Amino acid sequence: MPSTPSSSSGLAPAPRASSGEGAAPPPSFEAPSPDPDHEARTLAAVRAALAKVPFYAKQDLGGVAAEERPLDEVLRRLPLLTRERVRPTLPKAWFPDGRDAKAELASGAVTVVEAGAADSRVRVLFDARWWRAQERRALSIHPRAAATIGGEIGRLRDAVLWVPERGTGSCGSGDPTYEDRLEGARLHLNSRQDPTFWTEPVMTRMLDELSIHETTALLADPFYLDVLARHAAVLGRRLDVRGFVATMRARATRAQRAALSRVYPGAVIDVLAAREVGTLFVEGEDRKMHHAPLSTHVELLRAKVETPGATDLALVVVTTLEREVQPLVRYVLGDLVQIAPADERGGRFTCVPAIASVEGPIDDAIVRPDGAIVTAGAIDRAIGAEPRAYQVLQSEPGAVEVEVVGGSPAHVEQALAPLLAGMKITTRSTTAVGVEPNGKYRTTRRRSPLGLSAAFEGCDGV
Repeated sequence: MPSTPSSSSGLAPAPRASSGEGAAPPPSFEAPSPDPDHEARTLAAVRAALAKVPFYAKQDLGGVAAEERPLDEVLRRLPLLTRERVRPTLPKAWFPDGRDAKAELASGAVTVVEAGAADSRVRVLFDARWWRAQERRALSIHPRAAATIGGEIGRLRDAVLWVPERGTGSCGSGDPTYEDRLEGARLHLNSRQDPTFWTEPVMTRMLDELSIHETTALLADPFYLDVLARHAAVLGRRLDVRGFVATMRARATRAQRAALSRVYPGAVIDVLAAREVGTLFVEGEDRKMHHAPLSTHVELLRAKVETPGATDLALVVVTTLEREVQPLVRYVLGDLVQIAPADERGGRFTCVPAIASVEGPIDDAIVRPDGAIVTAGAIDRAIGAEPRAYQVLQSEPGAVEVEVVGGSPAHVEQALAPLLAGMKITTRSTTAVGVEPNGKYRTTRRRSPLGLSAAFEGCDGV
């Protein structure tokens, strides 16, 4: 189980410390509890967005939301919102009536960030303070994270490991200092875009800093974490993280999980989050990923086509509840998940079912000539943990090419044959799989578009 983070998934930059701000203690958090008013709050958020935000107001959808109908019926009568519709809009279209877009952007209270995968990037408005608060609340779905964030093992001191967001380094100039990469109680471990070019001294420095920082929580992209974990194993060291590790921004492969388990025996928590919407699902002690209450409502639109290797596959559609600026109503996030079988009627905290796993972005799913969808998760389960890394590329409808790092191409071809029935599979060894320009590692890539209306329920016209 991630996160696409998908996703396409991922955490956004934290607010920059200034004039003592970073020295303040972390904000208090509210541990999640069941939300009996979830449907009513979702309806209220939808009605407010449609009435007060110019982007929606000009579409004259308020009458639909005002009808006294159950939440599911109201949402089905509203259009889906895709990145393509958001991309050409201006920031001022997303500020509610009475808010000064120019002033808030100039002050830094709201910033513009990029979200989404390399092929479907979109600029979104971002409130970093809101992000931190909802993130801590959502992570506390897992008891170990709740204990850590609540201070039971000492003051929360977290570290992050993903695309650099605070200071950069190069092979020639060296790394920014530990102090340069500190942001209050948060340490930014990485200052280089592509982990395949990390040097041994850089990785050893990261391991040392986890101890120096007295790290209680590590939030990491699983690809970046995998490179560091394998270096730790070579040195015979463990990751000194005293509370928990959360994997986010992408789904972890079986090989990455295996590498981490060799150097970290503690709690590892999968998270599905995205800059546009916040934290959606967090793994609990029962290994299911539970919908985080208060911040969002999530619709899971089931697949209408065959999904070999995945059961009860669904497309994630999100409506935000706490975003005052740029609230998103029925936003197609683009991540695919497997719904947990026992939770079809609702989850632990809200009416949104728990999920069994994050399957990766729809843009990374392979589409067979017969229309079947093969997710990145299904491919990874078939391949297993033998290769250190791989990438499956679909450039044409009837064929895929697979690059394999540290494993047998013949094994990979044999493992994928049942999933990719009717397709030509070409495998070959390679020394490394490079990251995308945005720093993401993708295990699968599809170059042709996929019409959602033919593949998922409730996507007519998309």
